Amino acid sequence: MKLAVALALLTLPTLTVAQTRERGSILFLQCRACHTLKAGEPNKVGPNLHRMFARAPLAAPGFTYSAAFVAAKPRWTPALLDRWLERPGAVLKGTTMAFGGMAKPADRATLIAWLQATTK
Repeated sequence: MKLAVALALLTLPTLTVAQTRERGSILFLQCRACHTLKAGEPNKVGPNLHRMFARAPLAAPGFTYSAAFVAAKPRWTPALLDRWLERPGAVLKGTTMAFGGMAKPADRATLIAWLQATTK
């Protein structure tokens, strides 16, 4: 599995920082109805994603996580987020996240890179 992911990443187009920034913000439009990004912004249907890669699992202040999330306590890494963005229900049975998934590996990689830069 790791080899397949590595090979898929090798075939992704190389984007400049500016292209990643622009494309990532466009891809995030799918997420912003349910998520906020900046410190102090309120949770929505989903948790605020500020510092999502650096914080402990289940640590968005004031957000009530689903029972499936509480049981799993996922810690976000780029690899886990890639799988999650592809199809959340396949990663965590019983999730209440209403997102069908993002099919294109290049889009997921760009969104993850953008989130890493944006949610610090």
